[in-house]
Amino acid sequence: MKITKKVRFILLPFVLLIGVTGCMNKKSSENAILKYLEGTYNETFEVETFKEGSTIFKNMYGADKVIVHPKGKPEHVFLAGEDRDHEGEYYDNYVLSKWSDELTKRLKPEISKLLPEDAEYRVLLFVEDGKYDSSMKDMSVDDYLANVNNDVSIELKAAIKSAGKPNVTAYNEPIYQLLQVLKQMDVKSSRVSIGFVDSSADISDYIRTSSVNNTPWSNLDAKVYATIMVDKRFAISDASQIEEYYKEFKE
Repeated sequence: MKITKKVRFILLPFVLLIGVTGCMNKKSSENAILKYLEGTYNETFEVETFKEGSTIFKNMYGADKVIVHPKGKPEHVFLAGEDRDHEGEYYDNYVLSKWSDELTKRLKPEISKLLPEDAEYRVLLFVEDGKYDSSMKDMSVDDYLANVNNDVSIELKAAIKSAGKPNVTAYNEPIYQLLQVLKQMDVKSSRVSIGFVDSSADISDYIRTSSVNNTPWSNLDAKVYATIMVDKRFAISDASQIEEYYKEFKE
């Protein structure tokens, strides 16, 4: 069926109106989340990404949210948004981002000795909802783990650069020792996730945002040769067992 010029003329304003309304709603939602964050933490935040939620099915698909960081501190990237079950209420995991950065810095001397110089990594902390809140923003991660809650998960996510298929045997001992570093932390769960990426790949932002980007190594927009993922719950008592968890990605 052909659309006449008259019909096009009538439809165009409606299409434009929908587009403008969508932009206004996005900005309004983004500003509401920022207002909540600034009121809660007395800091200025910068939005990296806005993710639109479902207007009708919020409790099923989630509401609007943003990936954001404090101004001048991109390493403290985190997620914030409107509560899917309570309109006008908001959530964030800023505290977890700060604690993850603390752990990364504290464990750096041990981790750096075990990884190649050009490897990029971040230690991630995962805590159940309801077991931390914004009132803990000035609490250290050590204080929290020792005196509040150690029922948490810690993950070392690291990208190792490679000019081709890696010699996995050469990494058995370093990765085994990395797992021991994390196991020293008295927490419920700890794991090491290694991605062997092409030496030309720029994965800095992927590692920086690894706690919020929800992107596995297999979906990374770069050449990934293989992964090794080990957990303290695995029956690993010797470094030679590490390569059992080597997973090569096919072309």
